[in-house]
Amino acid sequence: MKDLFYKIPFDFKKLSIGEDARRVVLEESLAQYIALIITTIFGEYKYDLEFGTIIWETDFNLLANPNQLKDLIKESVHEKVKKYETRLIVTDVTLEVVEDTLSYETNIRVKKRLDIVVYGIIKQTNQPYYYKSSYFLAPFSFK
Repeated sequence: MKDLFYKIPFDFKKLSIGEDARRVVLEESLAQYIALIITTIFGEYKYDLEFGTIIWETDFNLLANPNQLKDLIKESVHEKVKKYETRLIVTDVTLEVVEDTLSYETNIRVKKRLDIVVYGIIKQTNQPYYYKSSYFLAPFSFK
């Protein structure tokens, strides 16, 4: 049971009809948990109020220096993934802020996009690992 990893979100409907929950490999489990850490608001997880990252607190901060916000977010992601994803040795985090154009039927919007990459080494296998994902700011959302 130690090396079994399940897909997030957990499908309770399948369990209730007697089917097994969907399993994933270690790398996908790491990606799911890192995404959960990044997208969680401080205080949202009532058993540990420090779980999550500072992204939500900087989401609408339009007056702050963009470089300072970038550094704060990068440091927060590095610190929190290192603390909470214990199956991974975090070696580096890179963060890029890009303006992205989104086309809708009636108009075009320009939004800031965070491209986050977490580099590390999987403790169990000693293999290199990286997680990459993009998120839009103001309001915070997935790409």
